[in-house]
Amino acid sequence: MLPLRKKIGYGLGDLGISISYFTVGFFFIYYLTDIVGLEPYLAGLAYFIGKAWDSLNDPLIGALNDRSASPLGRKRSYLLWCVIPFAISFIVLWMVPLDAGQTVKFLFATAAMLLYATLYSLIAVPYMALVPVMTDDYDERTQIVGIRAVLSTLGTLVGGGAAMLVSRFASELMGLRVMALTFSILLVLTVFVAAQSVRNLEGDSKNKPANKLLDWHLYWKLLKERNIAVLMIFKFIGAIATGSLTASLPYFAKHILGDEGRSTIGLALYIVVSAIFIPIWDRLARRFDRRRLLLIAMFVLAAILFAVGLFVSSASVVAFYLGCGLMGTVMSAYMLIAFSFPADLVDYYEYQSGERHESIIFGLWMTVHQLGIGFAGLLLGFFLQIFHYDGTLTIQTDSALLAVRMALGAIPGAAMLLAVVVLQQYGITRQKYLEIRQALAGKHPA
Repeated sequence: MLPLRKKIGYGLGDLGISISYFTVGFFFIYYLTDIVGLEPYLAGLAYFIGKAWDSLNDPLIGALNDRSASPLGRKRSYLLWCVIPFAISFIVLWMVPLDAGQTVKFLFATAAMLLYATLYSLIAVPYMALVPVMTDDYDERTQIVGIRAVLSTLGTLVGGGAAMLVSRFASELMGLRVMALTFSILLVLTVFVAAQSVRNLEGDSKNKPANKLLDWHLYWKLLKERNIAVLMIFKFIGAIATGSLTASLPYFAKHILGDEGRSTIGLALYIVVSAIFIPIWDRLARRFDRRRLLLIAMFVLAAILFAVGLFVSSASVVAFYLGCGLMGTVMSAYMLIAFSFPADLVDYYEYQSGERHESIIFGLWMTVHQLGIGFAGLLLGFFLQIFHYDGTLTIQTDSALLAVRMALGAIPGAAMLLAVVVLQQYGITRQKYLEIRQALAGKHPA
C-alpha cells in the first residue's frame, strides 16, 4: 500500500490542472461573447476547434508517452518539463485583442485554444496514466481517484468561482488577467508537488518504451473491444452533459439569477457537498457494483438538472441553492466512479490481448471527453446565435433566455439519461475484475 502522503501529493496535481481546465470550461465562451465581443457562433467554434484538436492530440501524446524513456520517469518527466509552458499558454488565452475585428479576434482565440490544448494534453495524459502504474489494487485505485476527485472539485470551485467573481472588479478584463497569472503560479506549484510524490514509483519494467511504433490500427482494435467501446461512448455523452452545464453557468447566473455572486455561492455548495459525499460513495463502491451505483446517481442528477434549468429564477434562489447541493451529492459519484473505470480497462485489455498500454487507453478516454466538451461548447454557441443572444445587451430576449435555460438544464439532463442507457452495457464488474487480476498475477508472478 502506498503512503497516504503520496496519494494526496499526487492528487494535488489535479488541483492545479483542474483550476485552469474549469476556468476555461466555465468562462472562456462567456469571455469571448460578453467581454471580447465575439459573435456567439464564432466563440463556440473557436472553443470547439481547440477541443477537437485536443481530442486528436491525446492519443498521439499517449503513444509518444508509451514510447518515451527518461531517468526521471516515463510519465513524470512530462510533468516536470511541460508545466511552465502550460501555465504560460493559460495566460495567453485571456489576451484576445479587444479592438480588433471579428476575424482577428476569432483567429487569435482559436490559436490560443490550440496552444493551450496541446500543452494541456502533454501534462494531463501522462498524469492520469500514472494511476495504474502507482498500484494494481482495485480498491486502492478507487481511493487514489477519490482523493484526486476531491482536489479536482476544489479546483472547480476555485476556477469557476473566482472566474465569475471577476465581474466584481472595476474592469472584468483586468480581473481576468490577474486571475490568470495567479492561477498559473498555483498550477506550476501543484504539478511539481505531484511529480515529486510519484518519484521512483515508475519501476524499471514500466519505464521501458514500447517495442514498436504505435499506429492508428491499434486504436480501432481497442475500440472493437465491447467494454472499451461502451465506456468511451458513455464518456462522450457524459462530457456533453458536463460541458454544457459548465459553459452555460455564467450566462444562467447573469441573466436568470440576476447576480453572478449567487452562482458562486451555489457552486461553493455544490463543491462542499461533493467533497463530503466522495468518501461515502467510495465506501459504497467497495460494497456494491460501481456501475449500478453510477446508474442510480446519474438518473437522479438528470432529474435535478431538468428542474433547476427549467424552473429556477431570480425569485427562487433558495431552490437554486438546494439544487446545487443535491447535484453535489450525486455528481461526486460520477467524479469518483467514472474516472476509476479506465484504470480497470488497462488490465482488462492486457488480459484480453497480452498487451499493456496505460497512456493509450487514458489518451482515448481523454479524446472522447474533449470531443464531448467541445461539442457542448459548439452547441451552446450556435444555440445562443440562433436564439439571438447579444453579449453587449444587459437584458436578453425571451428566446435567448430560453436557450440559456436549455443549455443548463434540458441538454445536460437528456445527455445524462442517454449515458445511463449506454452504461448498462458495460460488463466489467468487481467480480470480473478480480478474476482478471488473478489471471494476470498467474502470468506475471512476483
